[in-house]
Amino acid sequence: MKILASFLLCLMLSSCKVPEAIEKSVESAKRMMGLAFQKTEVPEPSPTPALDPQAMVKANAELLMEMMTVVYHTPDPIDESQFKALLSTLNQGASFEGVYRGLVMGSRYRVLESKSRAASPQAIRFFAQEMAELQLSMQHPTRFDRENAKAFPSIEYPEGDEATAVTEEAPAVDAPKPTRSELTENFLQLFLGATPYTLKRVLAEEALKKMEEMATSRGELAQWYTTLVNRVSASGVDFGLALRNDPSAEFHFKFAQNATADRVRWEVLNRYHRILNSLN
Repeated sequence: MKILASFLLCLMLSSCKVPEAIEKSVESAKRMMGLAFQKTEVPEPSPTPALDPQAMVKANAELLMEMMTVVYHTPDPIDESQFKALLSTLNQGASFEGVYRGLVMGSRYRVLESKSRAASPQAIRFFAQEMAELQLSMQHPTRFDRENAKAFPSIEYPEGDEATAVTEEAPAVDAPKPTRSELTENFLQLFLGATPYTLKRVLAEEALKKMEEMATSRGELAQWYTTLVNRVSASGVDFGLALRNDPSAEFHFKFAQNATADRVRWEVLNRYHRILNSLN
C-alpha cells in the first residue's frame, strides 16, 4: 500500500504527461483508497410515507358525501355549496366528528327532525336495545326524560351552528344499576312516537359519549368496536363498503387499532344511521 501511495503521489506531483492507460489506473486506485476510509451510510426509509394530498381530498370527499347522505336520508339533492364548504374544512384538518355534529345541529336536520313522521316500532326497538347496551357499559350514562325524547325545535340556525342540548348525568349514588331489559323498556316508553331523526341524533350522541370514555385506551375501543360491529351485522343492512360488511372480528379489531379515533367514530355512527334509515 505504501508503494502504491508513493507511486500515486509521484504521478500527481509530476508535470510530465501521463499516459491515458496509467491515468485511468491512477483514478481507479484513488477511488479505492478513498472508499477504504469512508463509512457507507444507507438512508433509512421514512416510517410513514407522505400522504398524497389528492388522495386525501378524494377520501374526504367520499366520506363527506356518505355522511351527508345517511345523516339527512332524504331524496333531496346534496347542497353543493354546503358540501364544498364542509369539504374545505375537512381538508384543512377539521374532524369528521365536528362536521357530523354541525350537520345534526344545523337547521336542515332540525326541520327534518320536527316534520318527520314517527319512527316505526322496529326502529324504536333497535334504538332502545342499543341505548341499553351503551349505557350498561358507560361510566356516566345520560339520564333521559320525556323532554330529551322530543325533537329539537326547527329554528333556522345557520348551518353548522350548535345549540346546547340539555342532558343530565346520572346521579353518583350507590343505587343498583338497572338491568338490560329494564333499560330497554324505559327507552321504549320514553321515545315512543319520536321521529327517526330524533332516534339517530340521540343514539349517536350517546355513542360518542361512550367512545370519549375510552379515549385513552385504544385496545378497549377496538374491543368495544369489534363487539358492536358483530352485533349490528345481524341486521343484514349494507353499510356501504364490502369491508364493512366483512364478518371477520380480527379484521375489524385491527382496523380499530390502526385507524384514527375520528374515523372509528364515524364508522360507528354510519352503522347506526344506516340501520335506523332502513327501519323507517
